[in-house]
Amino acid sequence: MHGFSAGLFLRSSLQLRRIAAFQSLIRFSWSNLIRVFRPLRHRNYALFWSSDLIASIGQFVREVALYWLAYEITGSAWALGILGFCEAAPRLLLGAVGGVIVDRYDRLRLLTGIQFLCCLPVFTLIVLYFMGILQFWHMAVLEVLWATIRSMNPTAGQSLLRDLVPEPELMSAVSLYSIGFNFARIVGPSIGGVLIIWIGVGGCFLYYGVSLVISAVELLSVRLRASMPATGQSSVFSEFKEGLAYIGTAPMILASILAAYVISIFVGTYTRFLAVFAKDILAVGPEGLGLLVAAPGVGAVASLIILGVLEERWSRKHLMWFTAMATPGLLILFCFSRDLWLSVFLLSVFGGMQIIFRTVSRLVIQIEAPRELLGRVMSVFLMDQGMRSLGSMVMGGFVSAFGAAYGLALTSLASIILTTVTFWRLLGRRRN
Repeated sequence: MHGFSAGLFLRSSLQLRRIAAFQSLIRFSWSNLIRVFRPLRHRNYALFWSSDLIASIGQFVREVALYWLAYEITGSAWALGILGFCEAAPRLLLGAVGGVIVDRYDRLRLLTGIQFLCCLPVFTLIVLYFMGILQFWHMAVLEVLWATIRSMNPTAGQSLLRDLVPEPELMSAVSLYSIGFNFARIVGPSIGGVLIIWIGVGGCFLYYGVSLVISAVELLSVRLRASMPATGQSSVFSEFKEGLAYIGTAPMILASILAAYVISIFVGTYTRFLAVFAKDILAVGPEGLGLLVAAPGVGAVASLIILGVLEERWSRKHLMWFTAMATPGLLILFCFSRDLWLSVFLLSVFGGMQIIFRTVSRLVIQIEAPRELLGRVMSVFLMDQGMRSLGSMVMGGFVSAFGAAYGLALTSLASIILTTVTFWRLLGRRRN
C-alpha cells in the first residue's frame, strides 16, 4: 500500500513539474513576443514598419506576376535569367553610390521619394499591359529603371532605424524589420499566385502600384527632428573611400561584412538547387519542394522572436561568429539528409541562423558606425546581396562537377573555413 502511495506521489510530482515547465515555456515565449513588438509603441516606427511591410508584400506579388508574364510571352527560361540580371545589376553597381547619397541627404525624404519614383516604371508597365502592346524588351528596360531607383531603398531604410526608436530598443526594431520582410517573403508569392487567378497579371501590377502609393503616403506622416546631413562638397568617390577607411578601423564591422560576402558567395543561392533535392534526392515532388522553400522563412521569423534573449546571454561577437559557421554547417547536414521532415527542420534552423547573423551584423553597424557614415557602411554590407550573382556561378560550378548534395556541401565547407579564418584574424585575440 505504501509502495502504491509513493508511486502515485512520484507520478503526481512529475506531472506537476511538466505542467510548471510548460507554463514557464509559455511565459518565456509570450514575454519575448511582446519584447520584439515593443518598437511599435513608437508612432514613427509603426508607420515606417507598416509602410515597408505593405510595399514588400506588393513587391513579391509583382515579382510572381512579372516572371509569370515573361515566361508566357517568351516561353524561355533564359528570359527569366535576363530579368533577374536586370534587377540585380543596378543594386550591385549603384549600391556604393547609394550609400553616399543616403549620407548626404535627409534619409526620410529620400526614402519617401524612392517610393513615389518607383511608381513611374510600375504604372508605365501597367499602361503598356492594358493597351496590349507590352513586349519583353519593355519589361527588361522598365526592370532596369525600377531596380536603379530602388537601389538606395535598403540602405536608406535600414539607416533610418536608429532615428525611429531609442537605442535600448534597437535590437527589437531591427528584428521586427526583418520579421516583416520575411513574412512578406513567405506570404507575398502565395498572394501573387492567387491574385493571378483572380484578377490577372495586370491586376497584380496594379496591386503593387497602389501599395507603393500607400507606402509613400504613410512615410509622409512620419515626423522626425530636423537632421544636418553632410554638405556633399567632396566627390562621390572620396566620400565612399572615407566609408571604406572607417570600416578598416572597425574590426567587428569588417568581420561581419566579410563573413556576409563569404556566405552570399558560397551559401546564398542554395534555393536555386532545392528542386534537385526535391525531385532526385528526396523524391517528394512539388508539394515537398514547397515545404523546403518555405522552411527557412518560417525559421527566420521564429528565431527573431528569441533573439533578444540570446543577446542577453551571448555577446554580439560570439553570436555573429557562431551563426556565421552554423549557417553553412546546417546546409551540410541538409545535403546528407534523406528524410523530408528532417530536411525541413534543418532548413528551418538554417534560416534562423542566417537571419540572426544578418540581424546582429546590422545592429553592430547601427550602433558602432557614426551617423554621418552610416549610409556608406550599411551600403557596403548590403552589397553582399549583389555578391549572389557570383555565388550562382560558384555554386552552380560545384553542383555541375560533384552533384547537388556533394557540391553544396563542399561550398558550405569552404564558407566555414573562410569565416573561421576571418573571425579569428579580426576578433580572435580581442576581448568582447
